Amino acid sequence: MRSLAAASLIATLAITLSCDSSDAESRTLSPTVVQVPVRGGEFRMVLEAPVALDPATVDSVYDAFPVHQIFDGIVALDPGLNVVPALADTWTISRDGRLYSFHLRTGVRFHDGSPLTSDDVVFSIRRLLDPKVEKKSIGASYLQVIDGAPAYASGRARELVGLQALDAQTVQISLTHPYLSFLEVLAMDDLRIVPRRTVTAMGEAAFRRAPIGTGPFKFGSWTKESLTLVANPDYFGGAPYLDGVVIHFPDPKRRDNGNAKFLAGETEIVEPLPDTLATLLQDPTVEMHRYQDLSLSFMGLNTGARGLQDERVRRAIAMAIDRKGLADLAPSNRREAQGILPPGLPGYSATPKAMPFDPEGARSLLAEAGHPEGRGVPPIHFYTAQATSSANAKTNELLVRNLAAVGIRLVVHETTWSELITHIEDNDAPAFQLGWVADLPDPDAFLRTLFEPGGSANYFSFLDRPTAQALERGVSEVNPMQRTKLYRELERSILEKAPLVPLFHSVGMIASRRTVHGFKPGPLGIGSLDLEHVWLSPATGSRG
Repeated sequence: MRSLAAASLIATLAITLSCDSSDAESRTLSPTVVQVPVRGGEFRMVLEAPVALDPATVDSVYDAFPVHQIFDGIVALDPGLNVVPALADTWTISRDGRLYSFHLRTGVRFHDGSPLTSDDVVFSIRRLLDPKVEKKSIGASYLQVIDGAPAYASGRARELVGLQALDAQTVQISLTHPYLSFLEVLAMDDLRIVPRRTVTAMGEAAFRRAPIGTGPFKFGSWTKESLTLVANPDYFGGAPYLDGVVIHFPDPKRRDNGNAKFLAGETEIVEPLPDTLATLLQDPTVEMHRYQDLSLSFMGLNTGARGLQDERVRRAIAMAIDRKGLADLAPSNRREAQGILPPGLPGYSATPKAMPFDPEGARSLLAEAGHPEGRGVPPIHFYTAQATSSANAKTNELLVRNLAAVGIRLVVHETTWSELITHIEDNDAPAFQLGWVADLPDPDAFLRTLFEPGGSANYFSFLDRPTAQALERGVSEVNPMQRTKLYRELERSILEKAPLVPLFHSVGMIASRRTVHGFKPGPLGIGSLDLEHVWLSPATGSRG
């Protein structure tokens, strides 16, 4: 999953239960009673509109969420981040860690009725490496470890020699060297499987608007206002309990993320704002789901932008920012960032690695760079998503004050999500704020994805040879302890060069009515929510 999200992302989720007149008198079931799942109901949520519904083009959590419902991968990650079977029911790995053989489940069919075969798996992986694709997904970077992938992706070879369909149900992948997290890579949203014949017949553009997958929900309709998915009764894992999923797109003129509607009893699930959390915690009809989000909210600095080419200026910006103060603005769901890697991710260490909050040291660095008291540093234009809470608004205010204290003017531009991404990807945002959620439970989800020279998510124009060399060593290191040591050193090195400034880590929280069951948010965030086991019980006073 390309885990790009607005740092202020607070997704609103809602549920409508289809019912008849008899449901109005049903009692709310006690959460302590063993309950039998019931079928029916639409799961409705408010989320930014996706750009496309194609695993090969997943570009944000807003793309990832519907893709996660429509498609399956060869393997998957459970809420505990363990690799579990998906389209492949079994697999073997050679003793040297370089040869993977996957056996596909029998009887799996795509939503159009066509059978899943190993040819579809090979096609889906090759698609990510297609030399004709100008903008490759994050998944393409991880696939470079496949034998022959660099030559194939560059157009120097016509075949991807390390990827073979041995028969209709068996896929073999050979690597140039072992990669400890390769199974986790295959669970990414980018690597979900599409039907070769259907994509070829429809064409890429049409498929992205009306896709065909194997997942628990099928594509229904897509308008300017919403995206509708319907239950797949023939899903190999069993038909979902819900009738469907409706994703409503937010009104760009409003900043309300749905907390007001939840408080008014109009919705069933919401990600609480700091402003509403206390009220929700006291409501006996509400259940709070807490989880450690594997995420980092950061200020990105374009190292090629005017005023930011000098590493000393970027380091001064990092030293001017009070990260503890930012965390204290929302202590219930923020943790002070001590580095890039979030708590719970392999390789994480609580040892401080980020630049210390030291305004005097920042002033000294600016003077050393020829900018005493900030003179000569142009105003830094800072792009961020529209604030949805008082904590978000105060974050911007604190950043402005912090930098003003050392002589740097920060000009804040609050934009819509789509405008923010356009500025970042067009490379015309000198500074910006994003929240990044792990694609997979590995340090590469942050260090490789964000800082690989030429990578699709290197928004900082950060081209550093020592970093590139360390990343390559990390990919091939098979000793877990040595690999952890390497990445911790690399994390510190990157922070010293300051292409980004860590701000805070998020603690995930979702509030739900007690009529919602089987809902288990995990550390990879909203983009990875599984709805196939969610079911709804009627509440007292509900209307059909």
